[in-house]
Amino acid sequence: MIRFGTGGFRGVIGEDFDKANVQLIAQGLAEVSRAEKNDKPVAVGYDYRFISDRAAVWVSEVLAANGIRVLLFDGAMPTPAVMYAVKENELNYGVMITASHNPYYFNGVKLFLKGGVDADVNFTQRLEKVIDGISEVKTVPLESAKSSGLVQMYNDIDSYLGFIRKFISPGIVNNTAKILYDNLNGVGAVCLTKLAEKLNIKQFDVRNSGHDAFFGFSLPNPTREMMDPLSGIVRREGYDFAIATDSDGDRLGIIDEQGRYVDSNTILGALYYYLCRYRGEKGDVVKNCATSLLLDKLAAKLGYKCHEVDVGFKNISRKMAETDALIGGESSGGLTVRGYIKGKDSVFSSALFMEMVIMMKKPVSEIVREVYDFAEYSLDADEKTLSLSGFDGVEKYLTKNAPALSEKVLEIKHFGRNYKYILKNGWALLRMSGTEPAIRIFAETDSREQTDKIIGEIIDDLKKYA
Repeated sequence: MIRFGTGGFRGVIGEDFDKANVQLIAQGLAEVSRAEKNDKPVAVGYDYRFISDRAAVWVSEVLAANGIRVLLFDGAMPTPAVMYAVKENELNYGVMITASHNPYYFNGVKLFLKGGVDADVNFTQRLEKVIDGISEVKTVPLESAKSSGLVQMYNDIDSYLGFIRKFISPGIVNNTAKILYDNLNGVGAVCLTKLAEKLNIKQFDVRNSGHDAFFGFSLPNPTREMMDPLSGIVRREGYDFAIATDSDGDRLGIIDEQGRYVDSNTILGALYYYLCRYRGEKGDVVKNCATSLLLDKLAAKLGYKCHEVDVGFKNISRKMAETDALIGGESSGGLTVRGYIKGKDSVFSSALFMEMVIMMKKPVSEIVREVYDFAEYSLDADEKTLSLSGFDGVEKYLTKNAPALSEKVLEIKHFGRNYKYILKNGWALLRMSGTEPAIRIFAETDSREQTDKIIGEIIDDLKKYA
């Protein structure tokens, strides 16, 4: 069976992710599209992962065989560029072949709906039922589909970058910035290097810009561990800061001028602070349930509200629309702002971060300190991943029990399959992975010692039921 999680359908290449399943998803989308009498093309994009380009062709061939026109990207592009294509061309559907930040042996399919937003649960559940009932998959050779006009090669990079520039202050072009960018062998560099040139960044040096479907056999995600090699380079060569993006260009990581990792919670908080205090913009903020209390504290001091939603960027974008929030994001490194596409975009967030540092005329470490001082924030946040063989047993235990902690749990909040425990001076969250047998454990307390202790106690307790 094909089932969609918070980030679409994902699977191990050659097992769950194979030609037959990709074609089934495309056939299901074709049948849903026909039932809705959709007469608009479907945008189809892909990243640098192994067989992503071939999978995009498989999708296009099936859609075309069902009489549905396709805008097939003529090269690998970041996920947000495909979301932008759906929005800009007023399409009803878009498809992206990617497994985002997952290891190289994964691939997947993301779906976008009208407006360029991630497909919601109602749509994916409907699509799953259609797919379960499919008895025949139609397909036609790509060249035949191109000859008939059903498949049109497409590229929107100039329009996409022009759209981003509308949200960036013109004052950024007069700068002396020296920035290091690690592409982690993803597709971010396809657009971000061109954007840095258009923004006239004085020095923008790129690492790992080549196409490597295996990402150097490393995790293509800008985590603390993956960005650690940049710390020494930044200090030694005097960079203002370093940027890294994940494999499909929707997550962002930062190293400050002292070689210290700036976590995603801080990036989101700093940009919210900058937009309000320095650009004079107004509005609430939206975060997912795994994101820091820094956002709550900033919103309160700024006179606004912080809204909390379940994991999944579609939940963030939906709540932003409901509340007309200024910015929304998550602890995993993705964000967007009011009026921009309804999805996370590290090309855009990188540009906004560059603007913030250039326009504030302060080192990143000083900006972080200013944000913390303003919010009166002094908590410590961390996360760990617990891989499990007995995933079902742990989940069954959690439906009726809270983990055994030395600190009293004041309240338990449920966000879908995620469990949040409110403590006297912080919180802990257990997030059930939708793509692998693992639980991500988050905690934020008033000290590193306490945060480590809470996470350790949770891990020890859950291992008993694995």
